[in-house]
Amino acid sequence: ENSKIITQIRNRNRTEKCINIYFSLYQKEKKINYLEQAFVLQEQTKSAVLKQYIADFKTKSREEKLILEQLQNWNMIVLKEQQKLDLANISKINEAIKKQNELMLLLKSKREEEVKKTDDFNLSNLYLKLKKDKAILVEYFSGAETIYSFTLENQTIKVNKIEKVNVKNHAFYKYISYFGEASFIENDVKDFTNLSNSVYKLFKFPSNKTCKNLIIIPDGILNFLPFESLISEKNNATNFSKMHYLLNDFKISYNNSAAFYLNSIPLHYKKETVLGVFPIFENSPLELAYSKNELQFIKTNFDGNYLEKQNASYKNFQQNVLNYSILHLSTHASSGDVFEPASIRFYDQEIVYSQLYNLNINPNLVVLSACETGLGKLYKSEGAMSVARGFQFAGAQNLLFSLWKVNDYTTSIFMKKLYKNIKKGKSYSDANHQAKLDFLADKSILNAKKSPYYWSSFVYYGTLETKSSADYLWWISVLAGLIGLFLVFKLLKNARTSKNS
Repeated sequence: ENSKIITQIRNRNRTEKCINIYFSLYQKEKKINYLEQAFVLQEQTKSAVLKQYIADFKTKSREEKLILEQLQNWNMIVLKEQQKLDLANISKINEAIKKQNELMLLLKSKREEEVKKTDDFNLSNLYLKLKKDKAILVEYFSGAETIYSFTLENQTIKVNKIEKVNVKNHAFYKYISYFGEASFIENDVKDFTNLSNSVYKLFKFPSNKTCKNLIIIPDGILNFLPFESLISEKNNATNFSKMHYLLNDFKISYNNSAAFYLNSIPLHYKKETVLGVFPIFENSPLELAYSKNELQFIKTNFDGNYLEKQNASYKNFQQNVLNYSILHLSTHASSGDVFEPASIRFYDQEIVYSQLYNLNINPNLVVLSACETGLGKLYKSEGAMSVARGFQFAGAQNLLFSLWKVNDYTTSIFMKKLYKNIKKGKSYSDANHQAKLDFLADKSILNAKKSPYYWSSFVYYGTLETKSSADYLWWISVLAGLIGLFLVFKLLKNARTSKNS
């Protein structure tokens, strides 16, 4: 995976030069096809390793998948030993690498390695889908010195160029740093609002006169920026609920690439059932007291299987993960650091993000109600090596995850509001959007707790599809099947009649 990502980084450097040429040609000749070619070119660099893995995994045999799982297990042994630094068992590492090499040779014997091309990206189809969804798409390409933003709206494309963005004192970096701790915003509300509005103006967002849905494809450092919290209309309010955010202008959802949005798979389950993981960690320094409230509310409103306390083990999760439409994990997670990868904690053990790759799941939604589940080592070409990425590799298409450390109390309140909206039949995108508005409008929550730090951490990546549209498609397929059976029956009847005569 790492070697493939390094290759993609090299490809991106060439891509950036090509985009610069296309943009220069457009400025001279004003031909829209130059911008479209630039868009398609940069789109090919978005999460290319993730796209390829998903495409390949669908065609692999059961035996090949088992070999990949064993490879991952040996890789974890190497990783855990490396984390011990000077205390690492070198013999154990060498043995694990030897086993990996043997498995790689076995895998190659099963299937000659070949480079498979993922589905071609069709810009015309993307325009049509955006029109159907009444949506605007803004996709970013973060280069060495420049960020390009491509805005697709009303069957056309526009490009905004933001220069010299990779300086650490740039407004983007300053803004993201405000979300390091809750006190950073609370202690400097005026400067925060000024900076938030300045960053908003840099992006040059379209108006929402024709479309209310905004799909954002971030890139580079923008993967960690909570766009919904940007203040689009500045006022002198100190009350966080009275501030005018981008959240008030658009229903915002995110995705890894335009191709994922375009080729989204219809929701698999027709009835919402929940597999809940709630370790709670009672009577320990890790205790999540308000996780109990979250559990009780979801359990009361949705059928499912709720793994509580010691039952919230990774093994139990693995054994039940295929049977429910929503996977909800209320626990601890970490973005990792230079030496340790991102991970998520079950009652009995901590699981590294790459260990999730072999789950092979297909839920309607994964909710990661934990800290930093969208954070990890950042690659411009792929995004963050995060817990969320682990679930995406495993097959999850729609996810809700966090961009920083979240508060136990306010998270439980937000999750209640999210599930209330899901219960009403709203799409996951709408449910997330409305939950944030409901959070800001809730008079029982103190003003300090309505800071964007508390409500804008959770971002939704996935389809805009509603449950009703999924049911509609299901009924259409059922009706088509019945018509088909009727026609077959009629043909057989006519054949018998002809034979008898």
